[in-house]
Amino acid sequence: MCVSHNDEEPQATEPKGHKRNLSQGTDASPVRRSKRQRSSTNLKELSSKESDSEADQHLKSPEGKPKQTKKTQAASATKKAAPKKKTVCQESAEVKAESDAEPEAPKPKPARKRVTKTKESKETEAMPLAARTKGLKMFVGAHVSAAKGVFNSIHNSEQIGGNAFALFLKSQRKWDNPALSDEHRDEFRKLCTEKGYDAAARRHVLPHGSYLVNLAQNDEAKAKQAYTSFLDDLRRCEALGIKLYNFHPGSTNQTPLPEALGRLAKSLTKAITETSTVIPVLETMCGHGNTIGGQLSEFKDLLALIPKEHHDRIGICIDTCHSFAAGYDLVTPKGFKAFLDEFDELIGIRFLKALHLNDSKAPFGSKRDLHANIGTGFLGLRAFHNVMNEPRFEGLPMVLETPIDKVEGMDEDEGSESETGAKKKGKKAKRPAGASAATVQDPGIWAKEIKLLESLIGMDPEGEEFKALEAKLSEEGRETREKQQQQYDKKVETDKKKEAKAKGPGKGQKSLMDMMKAK
Repeated sequence: MCVSHNDEEPQATEPKGHKRNLSQGTDASPVRRSKRQRSSTNLKELSSKESDSEADQHLKSPEGKPKQTKKTQAASATKKAAPKKKTVCQESAEVKAESDAEPEAPKPKPARKRVTKTKESKETEAMPLAARTKGLKMFVGAHVSAAKGVFNSIHNSEQIGGNAFALFLKSQRKWDNPALSDEHRDEFRKLCTEKGYDAAARRHVLPHGSYLVNLAQNDEAKAKQAYTSFLDDLRRCEALGIKLYNFHPGSTNQTPLPEALGRLAKSLTKAITETSTVIPVLETMCGHGNTIGGQLSEFKDLLALIPKEHHDRIGICIDTCHSFAAGYDLVTPKGFKAFLDEFDELIGIRFLKALHLNDSKAPFGSKRDLHANIGTGFLGLRAFHNVMNEPRFEGLPMVLETPIDKVEGMDEDEGSESETGAKKKGKKAKRPAGASAATVQDPGIWAKEIKLLESLIGMDPEGEEFKALEAKLSEEGRETREKQQQQYDKKVETDKKKEAKAKGPGKGQKSLMDMMKAK
């Protein structure tokens, strides 16, 4: 049974059928008002303007439709504006009708074009950018990505034709990391064997430590945190069958250098005793600020603090950019020989376990760590000819850490020369004015640099081939070098002025009393 929502009596309807009285002077077809107009009309104002007799008359139009005066129109509008009461049955029927009706389809949004990789495109991406050169005694590679599993570093190294590689064993940007899974460990070991990378023989794999770790830390809580992360990396190396582990010596944190070296030596000694086979390898640094490792003598002092029975498990990695920025001449054959002689005298060449091959954007002795692509920086191609023809470097992993970012949309021939010698202008992707250029990583840069370095083996540095190659690469980096040189010269001049101002007039001179005592 259908019931109403309230018990109110239905209202009586107005009488119909009155004939039109022409004497009233009303129009035959009065203007109809919209519901909005009628509902907003003030009834009191209408009643004051119309007479009572006019309000009671209901006329018919010639078409037979009932006509209303202004007052009755307003009253009728009020009734129409009120919602009509519905029964439960009516509401149920409407709800059912709404549920049965198909919903209106939303306006389609512009679909983003999603490129689905085909089998062919995946195979193309997996294809090597360069084949690995077999039979060499110099093992050159790069620091490749280990995203989605450490075993992927092997695929990435093989793709660029690397005979050695570096990787991060975990995220270097945070302290807490998930443990190494058994599946990733086993896959890494299997691929090393299949692809011919000998991690256990100290020749091909050189993991890099976290930048957060400072074993010379003087704060006890931070030192404990750093050591825990460091030891975890060493144990990951042993689980993966890796023999070498490269890391930065750290910073003194404005404490005396001997004290910082003591803390570093203590942490290293403890880590060696808590592991079995892995060799921690300290990297030479640029000497900026309070960093340890800018001078070779600092490694000599460090080794003196570590018991000799552990020396066979300590190594040094020469970073060409860092040592050059620290003030060691690696460019001229004479300077390069002097550097290695000093290394052998202070440390011992037997401690040399690896190299990082990077050119330098910053000038000689600038103490700035700015890596450049091979041959384009201040080191130049001559320095790397020295490296690639040094017999004492045979069998060591040599790892590129050069930049591989390029502007997105740039043609590969950007900056190259045409057959006429004119410099080509590559096409760049359009971007809004003022926006910085978007960059993408191009591992093909490493593939080319590996082949470049390998080609230097046995090449005559005085021959036309070498000189042409040297000039070409030097020109590519000329603008950057000039800019960096200007910045460095300006800094040197500013430092001199500060030093002179600090001394002041008469400062630093002996007093009359001092001169009398000297007599």
